[in-house]
Amino acid sequence: MLIKFWGVRGSVPSGNAETVRVGGNTTCLEIRCEKELVIIDTGTGFRNLGNALMKELPVTGTILFSHVHWDHIQGFPFFAPFFIPGNEFRVFGGSSLPIPIEEVLNQQMNPPCFPVKKDLFGAKISYKDVKPGEVIEGKNYKITLTRLYHPNECYAYRIDHEDQSLVFATDCEHYEDRPNTNLIDLSRDADVLIYDSQYTEDEYYGRNGEFLRKGWGHSTMREGLKVAEAANIEKFVLFHHDPAHSDEFVKKIEAEAREIFSKSIAAYEGLQIDLSEKELPPSLFD
Repeated sequence: MLIKFWGVRGSVPSGNAETVRVGGNTTCLEIRCEKELVIIDTGTGFRNLGNALMKELPVTGTILFSHVHWDHIQGFPFFAPFFIPGNEFRVFGGSSLPIPIEEVLNQQMNPPCFPVKKDLFGAKISYKDVKPGEVIEGKNYKITLTRLYHPNECYAYRIDHEDQSLVFATDCEHYEDRPNTNLIDLSRDADVLIYDSQYTEDEYYGRNGEFLRKGWGHSTMREGLKVAEAANIEKFVLFHHDPAHSDEFVKKIEAEAREIFSKSIAAYEGLQIDLSEKELPPSLFD
C-alpha cells in the first residue's frame, strides 16, 4: 500500500513563505492498493491530485469523506477527472445532517456559491451514505469506519490491504475523562495512524498566553500518541496542521513526537509512505 499526501493543513488553506515547505493545501490523501485508487477527502489538495491523474486516463477510484466541513470538500468542484467521460468514481461519506452526502456536495456547487453545476461532470459518479459497522470493499482492500468526536460528526477510516493497514483519523477531539475506545479498537495493530495533531497542549487548554481551543473538534500530538500506544501502532503521522503553524513550528512538534515515539513523522505535501517498507521515509526536516 502506497500513501501520498496532497493536502495536510486543517481549517483553511495557508499559503505563505512560512508554510511553503510543509504545504498549505487542506486535506487530501491518495492511497494505492496495487492498481486500485482510494482517495480520502477533497480539500484544496484534491485539485493537484486531479491534475496528476489526468496523465492516467481513464481513472477509476473510490473517494471517502471523513466529514463535510469546508476544508475537506472545497476541492471537489476543481477535480479535472470529474469532467472527463470514461472516468468512474464511487463516493462514500456521511454526516449528522438529515441529507445525503450527494446533496451536501451539490449544495456547495449551487448558485450563488459556485458558477459551475455538477451537471457538467462527464465522469460516472455514484454516491452512498455509510455508517459505522458497514464495510466498503474493493478487489484488493477492505475499509471499515468508526465515529469520532467532532462537531457535525466525523468518521475515521481503516484500510486493510493484504497484510498492510492504515488508519486515518483527522478532526478527532479527544475525551478528557476517558480514552477514545472506538478509535483504539479501529486502530488495533495497524501499520500507520494518521492523526489530527492540529493543536499543541498550550493551544488546546489555553495556557501560556494562548486562547482556549477546547471544544473546537481537534486534538494534539500527545493525545494521538496515547492512541498509538494503546492500539499498538507501528508508525505515527502528525496531520491536519494548524494554518498558523509555520514550517519551523511543525518541525518542533515533530521533534517532540519523536522523543516520545521514534517512528513519528509530520505530514507534508508530497510525502509518500510505502507500507511494504519497514521504516518511515525521511522527515522533511532531516
